[in-house]
Amino acid sequence: MQQLGASAFALFEDNLAQAPRACLLEGLEQRLLAHHSSELAEFFERLEAAQASGRWIALAARYELGSAFEPHLLHCHSTQPLLQAWVFAHRSELSGDALAHWWQMQAAALSPQASEAGLLHLEADWDEARHATACQRILDYIHAGDCYQVNLTFPLRGQIYGHPLALAARLREAQPVAHGVLIHDGEDWIISRSPELFVERHASTLTCRPMKGTATRSDDPLADAAAASRLVHSDKDRAENLMIVDLIRNDLGRLAPAGGVRVEQMFSLETYPSVHQLTSTVSAEPVSAPLETIFHALFPCGSITGAPKIRAMQIINELEDGPRGIYCGALGWLAPEGEFSLNVPIRTLLVDSEGACRLDVGSGVVADSEPAAEYRECLTKSRFLTQLAPPLQLIETLRWTPSEGYPFLNGHLERLQASARTLAFSCPLTEIRAALQALANILPGCAQRVRLLLSRNGQFNLQNAGLDETPATARFALADWALDPQDPRLSHKTTARRFYDSALQSALQRGLFDLVFCNTRGELCEGTRSNLFLEIDGEMLTPASHCGLLPGVLRTSLLASGKAREAVLQREDLARANRIWLGNALRGLIEVTQAT
Repeated sequence: MQQLGASAFALFEDNLAQAPRACLLEGLEQRLLAHHSSELAEFFERLEAAQASGRWIALAARYELGSAFEPHLLHCHSTQPLLQAWVFAHRSELSGDALAHWWQMQAAALSPQASEAGLLHLEADWDEARHATACQRILDYIHAGDCYQVNLTFPLRGQIYGHPLALAARLREAQPVAHGVLIHDGEDWIISRSPELFVERHASTLTCRPMKGTATRSDDPLADAAAASRLVHSDKDRAENLMIVDLIRNDLGRLAPAGGVRVEQMFSLETYPSVHQLTSTVSAEPVSAPLETIFHALFPCGSITGAPKIRAMQIINELEDGPRGIYCGALGWLAPEGEFSLNVPIRTLLVDSEGACRLDVGSGVVADSEPAAEYRECLTKSRFLTQLAPPLQLIETLRWTPSEGYPFLNGHLERLQASARTLAFSCPLTEIRAALQALANILPGCAQRVRLLLSRNGQFNLQNAGLDETPATARFALADWALDPQDPRLSHKTTARRFYDSALQSALQRGLFDLVFCNTRGELCEGTRSNLFLEIDGEMLTPASHCGLLPGVLRTSLLASGKAREAVLQREDLARANRIWLGNALRGLIEVTQAT
């Protein structure tokens, strides 16, 4: 038994309901783990004991648990537990204003830096060619009679910025679902915006709602309605859905008496912000089996394996590069009296304590599947995350004068290219250089501020405005909150800088040139629009990169020329300094004094 901190919680939310509601679990008492099939019986016994003592439980089952239930499947080696459960002492029902207040309180507890959250970058493990090769192998198996359908998946990996809780709030607004889950265990985060129910139990009834069939939505209302209609009437998608319904009926038949399994609905259309989906509903009653028996019969959900299930899972093990993990497993809550609700963790983002993230996507391959269309469907399923508005852009702000042109042009483009490479942006440097020169040919005969914005797909635009006079001297103050030096945004100049822009406006309203930040360790970092330089003992020092700051173009030039040196500086060093400057490539070095 592992005792964990008070910060852990689990939130299960239906924000598709007319009155959104949620179940909040807090006061984590213990965490239960099962790494091997030999530990499963004891795991479920401990679950039942916790439920019998009146506890509510959050449960996560990895897809690989299915191999532990089936002797015909090879076990996928992983260091992660097959099953994990978080046992909580307290449960609250939240709805309406109370639920909105909970989210508001979480936001209020975050710093301005942490509250601005999004996706820094995300890249697929498989390119289209790699995916097509695996698809073709499945088609060969289908044509040979091994199977009818196989669900093929792959992960996308990347980095978020800001706090996971703030990102979860954005995703909650962008992707309202009936089976949303947010779990924080004190270190890592599970953010599930899954629209798919795996299985739920109310009294003696089990209900499954498999989801098969996807169509991309359109911004045009007529085209969107046409896409929905095509999906509902698609022979391919209906056949795919029917295969899985038959599979789940068979699985439920292992738990209910003869005649106890019913198909409640077939081919229902569900519409979400980025996709239309087809679902069907199957129920079984009366079912008195314990949870372990239910898992043996149903897990994993047939909608994310294929049919027949065992052969499809064997093919998945052959073709996919590594374990799926929680993706395509099960995620949900268990109540003390034995009721439960578990989703299929699709549209589920995993975020570790460093902000590294993983999102898996997949699609069902059938006899008439086209690999290119299947790959597009997979990427469509990531849009709830990748197309969060506003999209991230890279920024460079250049000085131009008639006599100097762009004095730091190479430095700006080198930084832009480095950030583009790290964040997986296309960066057409030749075209950017040409556009900057073309703009220079028509600029007025006075100093200009030129702003370059680069989008992830390589599209860019330029804006210019007159550059006001740079003050000979100015004042600054220390910001009243600290930067997190681990924030990956700090190394790149991007549009995800609302916290900097707000701080700058505050400085300007106070008659200051800038606010200077310290980090959470008390080390000096940078201003909102400038790097910091101190003269101490006749030497120009600037905060070290690892303190958390943008590698400014002017700063890089001064370091390369030997005119400045990096150092870890404390706020007390401001009083020791003979001179203090703030500087950037737009305005150069400006001598400043600290406001009292």
